[in-house]
Amino acid sequence: MKKINESYKLIVFAALALALVLYIGNIWSGLQSLTSVFSPIILGGVLAFIFNVPMKKLEDFLGKCRVPQKLQRGLALILEVLILALIMTGIVSIVVPTLTTAVNQLSATIGKVAPQVAKWLQQSGLLSSSQLKDLTKQLQNSDIVNRAISLLGSLTGNISAIFGNFFSVIMSIFLMFAFLSSKEHLQTITSRLLQVLLPEKAVKRLSYVGSVIVETYDKFLMGQMIEAVIVGILVFIAYSLTGLPYAALTGVLAGVLSFIPYIGPFSACALGAIFIFTDSPWKALLSIAVFQLVQLIEGNIIYPRVVGQSVGLPTLFTLAAALIGGNLFGLVGMIFFTPIFAVIYRLVREFVVEKEEKKR
Repeated sequence: MKKINESYKLIVFAALALALVLYIGNIWSGLQSLTSVFSPIILGGVLAFIFNVPMKKLEDFLGKCRVPQKLQRGLALILEVLILALIMTGIVSIVVPTLTTAVNQLSATIGKVAPQVAKWLQQSGLLSSSQLKDLTKQLQNSDIVNRAISLLGSLTGNISAIFGNFFSVIMSIFLMFAFLSSKEHLQTITSRLLQVLLPEKAVKRLSYVGSVIVETYDKFLMGQMIEAVIVGILVFIAYSLTGLPYAALTGVLAGVLSFIPYIGPFSACALGAIFIFTDSPWKALLSIAVFQLVQLIEGNIIYPRVVGQSVGLPTLFTLAAALIGGNLFGLVGMIFFTPIFAVIYRLVREFVVEKEEKKR
């Protein structure tokens, strides 16, 4: 009888696997349609999960200020919205005008610098006049410069395109407030449903996994928020003291992109150097050195003392998380796949340790 049950399970599993392989396209398109229908709810839940981290800190702060407990939740939500609105207004007011100016200056700067570089290459003997002409023709035919300028110009348009689906965004924000204001009630309902539908052992396991996810994201988000502020301020001060242009823009880019481990700081440094190149190529080289000095100070002195190990994920897995998340979901995936990998890494490590102890 036991062998028959095992054979039956194997047949069912093989049939499900075959159906998944044969109809993977239809299943994926169906999931995408279902996701688009429930996208405001999903986005509202994700936003609530993210903004719950600073809201808890604000509630603790209001509690220390002896604000009545009934008013703490509402005041924390209001303060969170005001702070977010101020940050977004500041970023947009800094980035959009400066980025537009930098893009407009880039083509003029390249037109001035390119002949000088060509002349230097020819005088130094690195390239002959015929080789230089062939290289110039190849660059003109490839249209690299125009593509780079159009890519930078599209960044300005993408900032406004973020708010394209206005209705869905507004609905998601209202749902976020609803989730945050009644999160204890939702937690109680979820717990009761799990206890009714699943065995006690499975409920305990799911509860532990949920606590690990919440703890990891709390550490990651708070750590990255603190690091973003520190990096942005340090880059702005360093660039201002050394007389480099676009200090505010590069500081904002460094702060925002610091949410992407390892890849983010490199991208901010490269983008800042491209913008500064429109003013002076030599200042662009100086900006790279200054940025690396700031990263050295922040990474070895300030960050370990202020933030510490936010998720405890090894470098290899952090890079893998950023690359896989970026390929799947773009910039958002690069940011949020790091704590996902941290959760999986921690659970697998605990599982392995538990099995090793049982064997001993």
